[in-house]
Amino acid sequence: MTALVVTLAVVVALLVLLVVSLLRSHAEILRTLHDAGLGHEADDSTTARRAATSQVAPNGPPSGPSPEARDISGVTPDGDAVAVGILGSPTPTLLSFLSSGCLTCREFWEAFGDPRLEVPGDARLVVVTMSPEDESVSALRRLVPEQTLVVMSTAAWEAYEVAGAPYFAYVDGMSGAVVGEGTASNWDRVRDMVNESVDDGALASSRRRSAARKTRAARRHLADREREARADDALLAAGISPGDARLYPATGGPVEPDPDPS
Repeated sequence: MTALVVTLAVVVALLVLLVVSLLRSHAEILRTLHDAGLGHEADDSTTARRAATSQVAPNGPPSGPSPEARDISGVTPDGDAVAVGILGSPTPTLLSFLSSGCLTCREFWEAFGDPRLEVPGDARLVVVTMSPEDESVSALRRLVPEQTLVVMSTAAWEAYEVAGAPYFAYVDGMSGAVVGEGTASNWDRVRDMVNESVDDGALASSRRRSAARKTRAARRHLADREREARADDALLAAGISPGDARLYPATGGPVEPDPDPS
């Protein structure tokens, strides 16, 4: 009888240890899924993006360095494919990230309908909304003024790290930099933001940095070509010409391309 009781106690202890081990393993799995953003309480991506468009972004630009400028592409509210080349453009671009469901955005939609509207910083105006699957196309068609370029592209929101509408980014295509960015409640504030970015030398500074990068790249390219020329001269002086078998110790000569099967 005593042996039976001892055996049952051992079995119960082993079962308790097994249950504790399983619970710990389950907790680790849940923690890993949560860290990866895959928990069952995570918001659906489309719902989250729609919620973001109905709120005003926090005051000021996001923390950390500004994202680099990117070309954008998407569709118009009428469904036509559209692409906007920003990099390399001699004219700065003012990207206006708006939504049809944002109350603060209504003022900007109305402002863009004014033919006398002057875009600050000598920039061209491009309005960017989220893609058709994340935005109300019918509402946009009612809001978009004539002659206003609208690109529907959620990818552009992600590339420029836009958290909510309305949000503006003053982009210099020549340097590939976002010179000024932030939220604004009215067009006057957007104008002030852009003018401040230009007046404090941010535009000129970004272009100087870009020119310096291009100069360094050109010098490296020239140095590489000079090294190649010196190497060629040394090989020729040693009696080794292009195609010499000694240049291809593994094959004994250059590999000829396969003839065209056609």
